[in-house]
Amino acid sequence: MGDPNRANGGGRTDRSADSGPTQEGPAGPPREHEPSDRKPREREASDRKQRRKPTEGERGRETGVAERLGLDALSPLSGRRRWVGGKRPWRVSASMFPAEGTPTEQAQFLVRYAVLAPSSHNTQPWLFNVNGEEIRLFADLERWLTVADPDKRELYVSLGAALENLLVAAERFGVGYEVEYLPGSDSAHAATVRLSVGDREERTESQGGEASGEMSVQRDSQLFEAIPQRRTNRSRYQERPIPREDLQSLREACVEKDVRLQFVADPAKLDVMADLAARADRRQFADPAYRRELGRWIGRGAFGDSWLEAKIGKFLMTYLNIGGRQARKDAGLLRATPLVAVIRTKSDGRRGQIRAGQVYQRVSLLATVLGVETHPMSAMLEVPSLRRELTNVLGNPEWTPQHLLRLGYTSGVSEPSPRRPAEAVLID
Repeated sequence: MGDPNRANGGGRTDRSADSGPTQEGPAGPPREHEPSDRKPREREASDRKQRRKPTEGERGRETGVAERLGLDALSPLSGRRRWVGGKRPWRVSASMFPAEGTPTEQAQFLVRYAVLAPSSHNTQPWLFNVNGEEIRLFADLERWLTVADPDKRELYVSLGAALENLLVAAERFGVGYEVEYLPGSDSAHAATVRLSVGDREERTESQGGEASGEMSVQRDSQLFEAIPQRRTNRSRYQERPIPREDLQSLREACVEKDVRLQFVADPAKLDVMADLAARADRRQFADPAYRRELGRWIGRGAFGDSWLEAKIGKFLMTYLNIGGRQARKDAGLLRATPLVAVIRTKSDGRRGQIRAGQVYQRVSLLATVLGVETHPMSAMLEVPSLRRELTNVLGNPEWTPQHLLRLGYTSGVSEPSPRRPAEAVLID
């Protein structure tokens, strides 16, 4: 998931039908290294080709789930589908939990915590269907960033973050669960969570239609308390290092066997990553389609701006190429940060991307508990050739980088981004 406000200059277990590319197209860029004798112009043309917008036929196949769930009434021009929400959802409290309510009411309450997850450009690309003790999580494809995220990597990372919030909240209220990833043939159906009210001990994650035998991570109650407190802080971080014991706690937050959390603190590697971020910014902002897409979300107020600020921001973003300025800013932030965390997966499929999102959110929540700020900066992952270069820098090419974030300390305080309430994302 890329930094949702980087271009706006803002201050602030499981069954899988898929462990690789899904039916709608490749799950990510090819892994083979690009020949060194290719010219920059040729590489950029190759990247643009890989970042192509989906055809009408591809869109039709992927939106079948929306029609079956009655989402056709919510057209792309619907105000509800474009709405980015407000600040009220952040005021949720455990005291509001309907302990005497029906299973459906309790499940719907858990969604109030799920919607507080971070997402690329704050698109909030999730929909939930609650039926008794079953919660189904869907991708809202009307909120898919088709230019910045053509392979949907960031979309599924965002869905994973929402899923993690849901599971953290379930454990807080003594609700057991079983998670099934990608349970159907439609890739928009990301996961199904089957709850067991009153059975905290039942926490399983399975894959491929059979139980994997892997119990879910123990989700501490401190993580639950951190959900409404978590923020993305885009400020320049202080130079002081994160204590070793805190780093160990963050490292232990990633228990999934198919996900790896890699820390980068070496100044030489951070300098290379800063260069990759700068090149990604220049390349993306040079694309008018990219600026138009980002401008639309700025104009909707996705980053918490006032109505007037959002409209002015949309106009400036759409018609001005600020790639050079953004490149200098992002490169400076990366060179000054004490630590970067890269979340990598064994496969580049949808299931891996969802689980990477879960680890991202778990690390972010634990960082909040520890007083450590976080800031996702994955623009370099949005450009296929630069993603491959990053993999070479990190080593172990069999592990695919899915998400990248800065960690550190700052005295600045960030405001929460707008969120849609649960009622706006619950579907029949």
